[in-house]
Amino acid sequence: MVREAHDSEETFVIHSHGEPKAVLMSIEEYREFEATLEEMNDPVAWELLEEAKNDIKKGRTRSAEEILGEALI
Repeated sequence: MVREAHDSEETFVIHSHGEPKAVLMSIEEYREFEATLEEMNDPVAWELLEEAKNDIKKGRTRSAEEILGEALI
């Protein structure tokens, strides 16, 4: 099961007596999970996300072509 979690990056929920008790995942998945939690607890990241959502609502957006075109110039 450990090899399968590592090779497939699949997450396994381990049950005991029909109840979920633990989770088994690859170390890569765990590190990604930790990084996500860290970002979710970062007030600056939340502020930037809210700002971006407001920009979208107000139509302040640009296409990927516009952005990538500028990067290539």
